[in-house]
Amino acid sequence: MDLHWRPSPLDEPFEGSIDLISRLAIPCSLITLIVIGALRANPQNAIEIDQYHERVALEINSIPIDFGDWVGQQVDLPNAATSLLHPNALVARQYFNEERGVFATLMIVQCRDARDMGGHYPPVCYPGNGWTQYPEKPARNETIENESIRVYSFHRVAGRVEREITIYNLFALPTGMLSTSMRDVRKLSANYEYRKYGAAQLQVMISGDIDQQDYAWIVEEMLKIARPAIDAVLDAQLEQSHGEGGTS
Repeated sequence: MDLHWRPSPLDEPFEGSIDLISRLAIPCSLITLIVIGALRANPQNAIEIDQYHERVALEINSIPIDFGDWVGQQVDLPNAATSLLHPNALVARQYFNEERGVFATLMIVQCRDARDMGGHYPPVCYPGNGWTQYPEKPARNETIENESIRVYSFHRVAGRVEREITIYNLFALPTGMLSTSMRDVRKLSANYEYRKYGAAQLQVMISGDIDQQDYAWIVEEMLKIARPAIDAVLDAQLEQSHGEGGTS
């Protein structure tokens, strides 16, 4: 009696089925990845996101050119300073207060994708354009109108002329949070669901010719001018993530 095993006719179809399943596994995996990628690129709430960006752009573009005793004029920014931001809305104005004889520049920019904001903030942009931070005046936080704002001091020498400026910087996030930290923007950028709501940055630039005792009041006034736009950015009604905050 032959005790050696011989394949049964039933074994061949079974082996063929395994081979077929193996061949199908890779295409199925690719389809799954494509579907996930499509969902990330085109979230189900795409219409809601577009409507949010339209509201934000409307508020930013509606920032008044004149406000109270302030008379404003448009400031043209270099294309190199804005091209990488891909702004959904951008306003840059110089405001002059006739009563006090002081002036300041207000800039607010909002991007549709939070990743576009990454790296575009005072410690990077101003040194890249010839400005130097004062070693004796390191970046610090100040509280103005109950808001913590990051403050940077720069100077630049051109020939015999030296200029000094102070930049007050703030990020507005769709999570409903105001932040002084680029780290919070990067955290938002890492969240594929939230980053499509973008982020906004506000800057107030004050010349060194202005009395420093007026700085806080000037920033308060600029915040009043920009408040409706800031509130529109914050009003995406997203759940605020934990562990945010800090400086940089």
